[in-house]
Formats: sequence, structure tokens, C-alpha cells
Amino acid sequence: MPTHEWTLAQDPHGRGGRRRSTRALIIATIILSVTGLIVVLGLLGPARSGEETPRLGAKSYDVQVDCQVNTAGGTGTVTISGTIKGDSSRFKVTVEVLDAATKERIGQRTFDVRDTTTFSGTTAAQAPVGPAGIECRITKVV
Repeated sequence: MPTHEWTLAQDPHGRGGRRRSTRALIIATIILSVTGLIVVLGLLGPARSGEETPRLGAKSYDVQVDCQVNTAGGTGTVTISGTIKGDSSRFKVTVEVLDAATKERIGQRTFDVRDTTTFSGTTAAQAPVGPAGIECRITKVV
């Protein structure tokens, strides 16, 4: 005849048998998940010193642009000139020319700036320039 201790030792449903192993598996899964999340956030997030991690291809720059319009009859030519200073020796600067009154785009030009800080050129005004004149703005720097 078996003893009381022998039957309880082999009974998986007695005194916390399967519950104990399921609980341990859940706790181990939670600990591993939290550890993995901390590692991933540490690799992707900003540095602890408050500095941002450098992004690939990011450039810092200071750019200024000036535009003059020359009209003859109903057509016009816009002369664009500007300067760019930054941490790279090569930039692509896209300048958009707008009618000052309607804010409608009347011209656009992209400059490939290499080993210099200045750029200039002309573009045709694609619509008649209004009496308020034009505005230039930089739409993209790469």
C-alpha cells in the first residue's frame, strides 16, 4: 500500500503541480520581453547625455537666397543668387519662386553646390508676374 507522500509526489494536479510551472514560464517570458525592450530602446533612442544620436545623411547648414525679376512684355526671367554655409562641401538647394500676391509658384530651380558657398542662375517665370512682385523660398536642401 502506497504512502500518502508517494501519491502526492507523482500527482501533477495536486498541491500546485501544473500551476507552478505555468507561472514560472509566464514570469520568465515577461522578464525576457522587458530586457529585450530595454536593449532595443537603448539602441534606437537618443544618447543619455542629452545629445541626439547622429543620423545618417543629416547636414546642418545656413542658407540665404535673393531673387530679382526682369520682365519684358508678358514674360519674365528670375535671377536667383544665394549663399550656403554648412558642415558639408556639397549641397543640392531647391529654390521656389512665388508670385507675392497669390503665392502661386511661377518658377523653380535646383542648384548643385560643390566646394563653394555661393550659387546663382536664372529661371523663366512660367506665369506673368503680378504687381506685388515675387518671393523666393528654399524648399529643399540635401
